[in-house]
Amino acid sequence: MQIDVLGCYGGQMPGYATSSFLINGKVAVDAGAVTSQIPIAGQTKINAILISHTHLDHILELGFLADNILGKRDRPVKIYGTKECISFIKKHFMNNRIWPDFTAIPTKEDPVLAYEEIEPSKPFEVQGLKCRAIPVDHTIPAVGYIISDEDSSIVYTGDTGPTKQIWKEAGKLKNLKAVFIEVSFPNKMKGLARHTGHLTPEMMSKELEKLKLNDFRAYTFHMKPLFIKTLKQEIKKISGPVKITKQGDQIKI
Repeated sequence: MQIDVLGCYGGQMPGYATSSFLINGKVAVDAGAVTSQIPIAGQTKINAILISHTHLDHILELGFLADNILGKRDRPVKIYGTKECISFIKKHFMNNRIWPDFTAIPTKEDPVLAYEEIEPSKPFEVQGLKCRAIPVDHTIPAVGYIISDEDSSIVYTGDTGPTKQIWKEAGKLKNLKAVFIEVSFPNKMKGLARHTGHLTPEMMSKELEKLKLNDFRAYTFHMKPLFIKTLKQEIKKISGPVKITKQGDQIKI
């Protein structure tokens, strides 16, 4: 798997784009940076987007992507999400009030986007990748993803506080190579992290301990730009194979 880090922050400022990862140039995981960080030619090659949940930093550029690729593809981009996730996008985002409904543009028969509802924990396949959406603990219905090809598997937590199910499922994997795990607030803000369904570096370390596996690398994402200096210092103190992900990283799994 080739993973391009389009955005890996939990907020937006110059130089800091929100959560979005591109796998093999074709499958995006979350849509926080699918237009601002990719030329138009690359945007037209995205065939699918896996949405973890509908907080703005994870769907921010979905609407702009639809606008940019209108008339430039011969098939719709498939938007994968749980029933709740797709319902929220339809009702609150692409509802012809906040943004046009691109599942009916230019026509319902030939749209720019198409929704694909997925069931938590049930396997599905996207562009040659085997995927499962696993519920995590956030402030709204949210999932992380386990994504595998023939050689390796990765875990993407999406936004989560302390959780259990995704680690239980990940622990069964025999070829786990990477865990992309959120960490949002410094350790001194543990109370706020718990209240908002996020992790601090100390909390992140405890989550990784639940895996009971050793042969994988952890990559942090979702760091709040306002606390980036402190977060980097605290993450570097954690023992084990934890890497601070940077925008623009290209990771070969």
